[in-house]
This record gives sequence, C-alpha cells and structure tokens, in this order.
Amino acid sequence: MKALIACFVAPLLMLIFRVEIEAGSVTNILSLLVAIAGAIFTIMSIWVAFLYPNVLKTLKGENLLNVDFSAGGEDTARLKEIISVIVQSATTMILAVLLLILASIGSNFGFNAKMWTVGVCQFGLLFISGLQICALVSTIRINLSFMDVLEKQRSKRAKDWDT
Repeated sequence: MKALIACFVAPLLMLIFRVEIEAGSVTNILSLLVAIAGAIFTIMSIWVAFLYPNVLKTLKGENLLNVDFSAGGEDTARLKEIISVIVQSATTMILAVLLLILASIGSNFGFNAKMWTVGVCQFGLLFISGLQICALVSTIRINLSFMDVLEKQRSKRAKDWDT
C-alpha cells in the first residue's frame, strides 16, 4: 500500500510544479514500460509455475521437504508477492495501452481539452513508471530472498553431512 501511495507522489508533485515530459519521450517511455512489464510477467509466471505445484501438493497433504505454505509461512508470503508483481505488471501494460490511445486521440480535441489530456497522460505515465519500478524492486527482493533461503539450506545440509 505504501508503494502505491508513493507512485502517486511524483506525478502529483510534477503536476503542482508544472513540470512536463517532452512529447517525443512519451512513446519511448511507454515502450520501455511495456517491455519491462512483459519481462517481469514472464519471470514471475515462471516463479508461479515453480511454486504452484508445491502449493497443490501441500494442500493435498503430500509431504514436501522445506516448504511452508501455512498462513504465515515464508513460501506463502513469497507466492503472494509474486502474484502482486504479476498484477502490477499487467496493470502497467493495460494503462500503457490506454495512455497510448488517449494520447493519439488527444490531438483531435480543443485547446483546453488538449491541456487536460496532456496532464492526464503525464500523470498516468509517471504513475505506471512508479508502479513498474516497485515491481522491479519486488522482483529483485524475491529473487534475493530465495537465494538466501537456498544458501541457508545448502549450509544446513553441509553441517548435517559433517556430523
């Protein structure tokens, strides 16, 4: 929730101080955001494909070693965060398409409507940029935490072999 609120701060400040994004940069920024969202969507979908079978096996009562899908379990939290990142990236893709459509038809409006359209597009662009940055940070955090878990398991096994 804090990240979502933070995504609103930069666009609001830029609107208040009347800072504008160059019109030529908008398409490049939107293309980059869609590409990043697609990459994150792919990475996180692979994560879900890896974790989801373990969730099903756990729910069926099959024993899995070192998997904790209880309400407060580490794997449950990881799966929730992965799904949240997928939703953020999907939202970014949808909003990017809508912004492209709005920007393309905005030139047909009168002067006042154009100014309003530019403001909405700029706000939306900055908001989805923040949303995508949050998704990238979450992706990095999820992968680092998983690497940490793997390293702990490796060192635990090494100790078990020593004894």
